[in-house]
Amino acid sequence: MDFQTSVLDIDEITKQVSVTVPKERVAKEYESSVTQAGRSVKINGFRPGKVPRHMIEKLMGDRIRFDVTNRLVNEALRGAFEEHKLEVIGQPEVELKEVEPAKPLEFSAKVELYPQPIISNYLNRTVQVVKKVVVDADVDQSMERLRESKADLKPIEDRKEAAKGDVVALSISIQIGDGEFSRGEPFVDQLGSGKLSHEVEEQFVGLSVNDSKDVVITGAEDHQNPGMRGKQVTYRGMLHGIFTKNLPTLDDDFVKTIGLEVETVAALREKVREQLSKQAEEEVKSETQGALLDMLVKEHPFKVPSAMVDDEIRGIVARYGFAGREAKPESIDVNLFREQFSEFALNRIRGAIIIDRVGSAEDIKVDEADRERMIQRAAEQNGSTVEATRKILLEKSRIMSFLLEVRRTKILEHLMSKTTVEYTDAPEPGVPELGAPKPDAAVKA
Repeated sequence: MDFQTSVLDIDEITKQVSVTVPKERVAKEYESSVTQAGRSVKINGFRPGKVPRHMIEKLMGDRIRFDVTNRLVNEALRGAFEEHKLEVIGQPEVELKEVEPAKPLEFSAKVELYPQPIISNYLNRTVQVVKKVVVDADVDQSMERLRESKADLKPIEDRKEAAKGDVVALSISIQIGDGEFSRGEPFVDQLGSGKLSHEVEEQFVGLSVNDSKDVVITGAEDHQNPGMRGKQVTYRGMLHGIFTKNLPTLDDDFVKTIGLEVETVAALREKVREQLSKQAEEEVKSETQGALLDMLVKEHPFKVPSAMVDDEIRGIVARYGFAGREAKPESIDVNLFREQFSEFALNRIRGAIIIDRVGSAEDIKVDEADRERMIQRAAEQNGSTVEATRKILLEKSRIMSFLLEVRRTKILEHLMSKTTVEYTDAPEPGVPELGAPKPDAAVKA
């Protein structure tokens, strides 16, 4: 490579790359471009390829200089990154000193690098989590939810206003601060059930069918969505219908119709208890991993490139639909969401990088058995076959993210095998309802 390069450290992830392209190389590229332009330019009175050089430079000189400079800058930067082993994230900020065909091309570029923090003190740690115990009341609640899931809904025809206790069919969109409203999501449940929150549901009482209403609240400081904590949140609800609910009798005949391969109420109770216990174990496992990662993230506050944070914010916004139902991550204006999601996105990225760095330090490898185990687990969670799940996960568009998830899962399991877990009693007994969605795994950060 005939370029002269040097690197100056600005901070742990920011470098300034200085490059000088010799004047001989600049002149050669310029001459080659002028010659190429001369073969294709068309000017009245001149045959192709016979246009005088001074006319080519007068007509196309600025464009030629731009193209040559752009080509040389890109080529030189690629060479500099390879020479100095720089894993660059995002676009470099290039500053040119001067651009003249007869002079060296000198420029500098400020770049951000993929973080390579040193992670210490990650083994043999102790974390505390709440122990979840399934009690009879949890089983009773889940049995009741099964009844409600099979209830017949009868439209209320003698009034149009929703009352507390009615089953309502709403579409709900959410706006955080001055951001965009999320895509509309269906809500079909009793008003007053607390599925949204009592503060929101109470304000939809009295809403008429085919009307909409905006309910404005302040997000709780412990809201499960970090972007809503302490923020003004607007729930826009459109009421599509109101219904009464007729519940089936919980007896052996009902049990035989619900497709859980049991035939008596007693057998159903045992199956429900078993499922709730398994779900509680999975939730405790996830919370334990989260507690350990939270600890390590707080102890390793390394810098992260802004481009990585912005990409993570776009992914979060797209996942939750805050930029509209059809919005693609690359089309989202991240400036609208930085305030709400920057800290959350930053910690997710740090957690993922910590896992990867631990995996490298511990030399953790992934083999075929690990992949098959993850496929089996995904099939069980989604109620699908192993063959169908394997086909989906090993598609070209998904295989890299799947393999990354397999590796991070194995690293987390290794970490947890070296972690002491102290269980504390819950303030109130309870577990998530049967069939509730599981929280995002930390390995997907």
